[in-house]
Amino acid sequence: MMKIHVMAVVHEGELTSSAHLTEKGAAIAGILDMLDFLGVNDKEDAIRVMGDRFCGHLDEKPPDDASITWDLEEMRQMKIDDLWKVFRQWCECTWDNQYGYNVAVNTTTLQA
Repeated sequence: MMKIHVMAVVHEGELTSSAHLTEKGAAIAGILDMLDFLGVNDKEDAIRVMGDRFCGHLDEKPPDDASITWDLEEMRQMKIDDLWKVFRQWCECTWDNQYGYNVAVNTTTLQA
């Protein structure tokens, strides 16, 4: 039995997914998909989108500019627990959209 991690995206009624051998790979794939959906290509885009679209709880504020993660190389160096924090921050920026966009990462097992 082997664990696999599936990143699934729904966008305008269409479902796409990718399977990953590592949880980290699936988390990064999900973050990159959200960044693409949100139009984040650089630090300035990341700061603008996080400021405009962060939908955290009433007592939450968007992360400060220095802690916004969008760079793939930076994500590759992060531990999985920190990546999930980044994943959740970007997820909050996609909650209120008119395209039915949603991304999720689930773990399952594969048996021969």
